[in-house]
Amino acid sequence: MDNQEEILRLLDAVSDPIRTQLIFLIGQHGRMNVTDITAHFALSRPAISHHLKVLKDAGALSSNKKGQEVFYELNRRQVVTALRTLADSIEGCCPYTD
Repeated sequence: MDNQEEILRLLDAVSDPIRTQLIFLIGQHGRMNVTDITAHFALSRPAISHHLKVLKDAGALSSNKKGQEVFYELNRRQVVTALRTLADSIEGCCPYTD
């Protein structure tokens, strides 16, 4: 997958306010299971799981299963790299006019 496609998938995933909140929450806590994440929202566990899947599919999160629980972590490096690439591309192609 090329950078542009990765960036578009990430931007699409984080365009939802709940998913943006999930990014911040998991980023601050480092590693969280679905039960702990759901406690921070007025949404059902299946709804949270859907949002987590979208973020994982976009490469923003990784997960691993321990027993019955699935734990999620922020793929900080991947998210930062994608956003930095986007900013660099905009800066390189679109001169400042101020």
